[in-house]
Amino acid sequence: MTRALCLALGLLLAGCSSQPEVALRESAVAQRASYPALAPLPELLAAADAPSRARPAEAELAGRAAGLRARAAALRARPAGG
Repeated sequence: MTRALCLALGLLLAGCSSQPEVALRESAVAQRASYPALAPLPELLAAADAPSRARPAEAELAGRAAGLRARAAALRARPAGG
């Protein structure tokens, strides 16, 4: 109860204090800049579904991972010290 009362009193006092004015000004460069072009949603979704250049890299990495797993299994099967 005391904590809640102290918290409420603190918030009340903070709300009553005078806050400094914060100037929200844009720089001259930002004022001269044009707004970015908005792309239609269907075009963005079509681009997301299009095949990417990463597909061959994914297949290559999967092949390398399989090779490393096979090598690790062979190393585990070897007797220790030999």
